[in-house]
Amino acid sequence: MEITIEELLEMIGTINRFKILDMLREKELSIEEIARELNISVPAVLKHLDILEKAKIIEAKNVRERSEGRPKKVYYLKYKVIPKFYFDDEIAGLEFYIINPKIEEEAYDVKDISMRKALLKVKLKKLEKKRIKLLKELEMLERLENSI
Repeated sequence: MEITIEELLEMIGTINRFKILDMLREKELSIEEIARELNISVPAVLKHLDILEKAKIIEAKNVRERSEGRPKKVYYLKYKVIPKFYFDDEIAGLEFYIINPKIEEEAYDVKDISMRKALLKVKLKKLEKKRIKLLKELEMLERLENSI
């Protein structure tokens, strides 16, 4: 399933989802541990985890703490998600770099390349809008200069 940047931002667009991702960067956590840390209900955590799982950002596995008893489900980041904020005079944005932790950070897989290309296209579109605005302003100043 391919997701767009807009869909990704919508999926992780709440503060609690950002916090969950940040917590999972540190270590694997159970639903109860996440709920306790965020001070929200288990059903609320389950909703957030479901959305992040559907986005294929996190995964879950069963871990047995003792030899008897039921295993506990713990969640972990499938990919390393690196947010990058950038600000310019008229452009503000947020980019996400998703790096598969199973490969070296210098190497890219198809999803990494696809995500990077999408991010660059968004950035180029914003820069093109700024370029057009600056050209119009320059044109206006040249007209004023010629009329003086």
